[in-house]
Amino acid sequence: MKKIFLLAAAALLIGGTANAQDVMKQQGGERNFEVLFAPLGESPIGINGVKYRSFTSATNAWRAVVSLNLNTTSSSVEVGDDELESSSTNFGLSLAPGYEWHFAGTDSLSPYVGAQAMLGFGSSSGSNDSFDNSGDVVTLENSAGTFMAGAGVFAGFDFYFADNVYLGAELNYGLGFTSFGEQTQDVINESGNVVEETTPGSSAFNIGEGVVGAIRVGFLF
Repeated sequence: MKKIFLLAAAALLIGGTANAQDVMKQQGGERNFEVLFAPLGESPIGINGVKYRSFTSATNAWRAVVSLNLNTTSSSVEVGDDELESSSTNFGLSLAPGYEWHFAGTDSLSPYVGAQAMLGFGSSSGSNDSFDNSGDVVTLENSAGTFMAGAGVFAGFDFYFADNVYLGAELNYGLGFTSFGEQTQDVINESGNVVEETTPGSSAFNIGEGVVGAIRVGFLF
């Protein structure tokens, strides 16, 4: 994480003397999208959800981060005269609305603080073929779900190295709650029958700090 802030600080110093008299940051009324840049990582460009901001003034902005993940896999293998298939689906959706208060900074630097909430849910399901005690092919299914909610505060900065184009960093501190729903899984019992086993749901609380593990790069329009 330290490397991210060092890289951001280095870029700030390098570009700090360029266009020193020009105001390159938001003035109010702009919209904003951004991506994540991790030059030292395996995937230099990435996203941590789609982040959108709307500046109501030069010092205030609404924001929302939407994350949507869907991953499906499937495979098959031949065992004798039978073909055994397996598949899995994982889905996740979260929304984190928030509000930012920006400070004066400089013509190209916009430090800010803010607060946000978060809601999300996820589900996973799958199936795989297997042999029962009689040698017949049966399909075993499983499913599980989660619900997440939280709230927190954050602080960061945007450094504009060109008109309406910036890089920055952000850290946050918050409280989160996760509810793990009832999990079901098919198994073959000693009699060779397919039965459904159920694992009761559970929940967990967590509180702590975090940091975006990449440089934020965005543009205004």
